[in-house]
Amino acid sequence: MRCANVFAAPSTPLKLARHTIFNLIGLGAPLLLALGAIPALLEGLGAERFGLLMLIWAITSYFGLFDLGLGRSLTQQLSILFDQDRDDEVGPASATALALMAVLGSVGGVLMLVLAPWGGGMLKISAHPEAAVRAAMVMGVAMPFIVLTAGLRGMLEARHAFFALNCVRLPIGLWTFAGPWLVLIFAGPDLVWMAWALAGGRIIGCAVHGGLAWHAVPQLRGRMLPQRTWFRPLLVSGGWLTLSNLISPFMGYVDRFLIGTTISAAAVALYATPQELVTKVWIIPAAMTSVLLPAFAAKTARRDADGWRIFDRALGVLFLCVLPIAAGLNLFAIELMQAWVGESFAQEIAPLLQIFAIGILINCLAHVPLTWLHGAGQYRAPALLYCIELPIFLVVLWGLCTSMGLKGAALAWLIRICADSAALFYLVYRQRGAAIGRAFKEGGTAIPLAAAFAALSFAGAAISSTLIRAVWLMLVFAMAFFIGWRLSRSSSMSVLQP
Repeated sequence: MRCANVFAAPSTPLKLARHTIFNLIGLGAPLLLALGAIPALLEGLGAERFGLLMLIWAITSYFGLFDLGLGRSLTQQLSILFDQDRDDEVGPASATALALMAVLGSVGGVLMLVLAPWGGGMLKISAHPEAAVRAAMVMGVAMPFIVLTAGLRGMLEARHAFFALNCVRLPIGLWTFAGPWLVLIFAGPDLVWMAWALAGGRIIGCAVHGGLAWHAVPQLRGRMLPQRTWFRPLLVSGGWLTLSNLISPFMGYVDRFLIGTTISAAAVALYATPQELVTKVWIIPAAMTSVLLPAFAAKTARRDADGWRIFDRALGVLFLCVLPIAAGLNLFAIELMQAWVGESFAQEIAPLLQIFAIGILINCLAHVPLTWLHGAGQYRAPALLYCIELPIFLVVLWGLCTSMGLKGAALAWLIRICADSAALFYLVYRQRGAAIGRAFKEGGTAIPLAAAFAALSFAGAAISSTLIRAVWLMLVFAMAFFIGWRLSRSSSMSVLQP
C-alpha cells in the first residue's frame, strides 16, 4: 500500500469505523498490561506510594493539557484546510501552533518544577515526602515534549493517519504501566526512577510523532514558518479550549487531591483504583471521537447535513458498546475487586465501582456532542459551562466528601457527570435547531426505550445470586448485540453504510 493511500482521508463511514478500530487497539491494548501491572504496583509500592504514583499520572495528564487548546484547535483547522485543498496554508498553521505549544509546554514545565514542593507539602504523607516532590519535578522536565506531542498527534488525526498514529501510541501506552513495573522489579519501590522512566518514554514518543507527522503531511515541506495571521484564529479557539482543558480535567482529578488532603494519601489509592478501572472505558469514545472530530469539522464547514446522520449513528453505537461493559462492572463490582486487588480492599471500594459504572455510561455518550461542538468551532459554550459547573461541583464535593467519605466523593462525581452531559446535549440540539422536546419527538420511542434498557441492565446488581447475575448480564449482551445487528441492517442507521 502506498503512503498516499495510508494517509488518505476517509471517504466512507466504513473507513471511519476502521480508523476507530485502529484507535481502540492503540488505546485498549495497554489496558491488558495494566490489569497485571496495577495490582503488582499496589502490592510492591504499598497503598501510600501507589496513591502517589496515581497522583503523578494525574498531574502529568492535567499539565499535559497546558497547550491552550492548540492541539485540538489545530486538528479542526487543518481538517478544513485539507478538505478545501488549501495546501499552502497547512505549513504555516502547523508551524505557528507548534511554536506556541513549545513555549507553553516550557512554561508548564517550569510551573510544575516550582509548584511541586508546595503540592507535596499539602499531602498527608507518612514517609519519604521528598520522593514525591522530586518525582513531580522530573515530570516537569518532560512537560514541553508532552505538550508538543499533543500538537503532532492533532496533525496526524487531521490527516487521518490513524494507523501510523497507533503504531507509536501502542508502545507509549504500554510503557506507561511497564516502565514503573520494571523499575519496581529492578530498582525497588523508587518513585523518582519511575518518574524518569515515564519522562523518557514521553520524550522518545514526541520525537517519533514528529517523524510521522513530517512523513504524513507533505504540505509541510518548505512551508514550516509561523505566520502572524494564524495567531488569532488559533488563539481565539484555543483560548476557549484553554478554559475547558484547565477546568474539566481539574474537576476530574480534584476529588483525588481533596481526599489526599482531608483523609490520607492511602485513601486516594482506595478511591482511584475503581475509578481508574472504570474510566478506562473512555477509550471507546476516545477512539471514536478522534476520528469524528476531523469529519465533523469538514462537514460543518460545508454545512453538510450528513454530519447529523453520523452524529446519531455514533450515539447509537456508543450506547450499545458501552452499556454491557458498564453493566458488567456494576453487577460484579465485588467479584472484580476481589480478583483484582484482594479481599481486604474489595468490600470497601466495590460500592464506589458501582457508582462509577453508572456514570461512565452517561459520560461516554456526552463525548459525541462535545466533539460536535468542537468540530463546528463552538468552543465558547462548553468552556462557559465548565466555569459554571466548577464552583458548584467543589461545594457539592466538599460537602459529600466530608460527610460521607469516599462514597460521598463518588456520588459528587456522578452528579457532576449527569449535569454536564445533559447540558452538552442541550447545547448541541440548540445548534441543531431542535429543542429538547422536539428531540424526544423525533427520536420516537428510541430514547425512552434506551433509558429503560439501561435501567434494567443496572437493576440486576440487586440480585444476590452470582449465577443469576451472570445470566442477567448475558441477556444484556445478547440484547445489545441483537439491537446492533438490526440497526446495521437498517439503511438509516448502519455505521457501515456510505
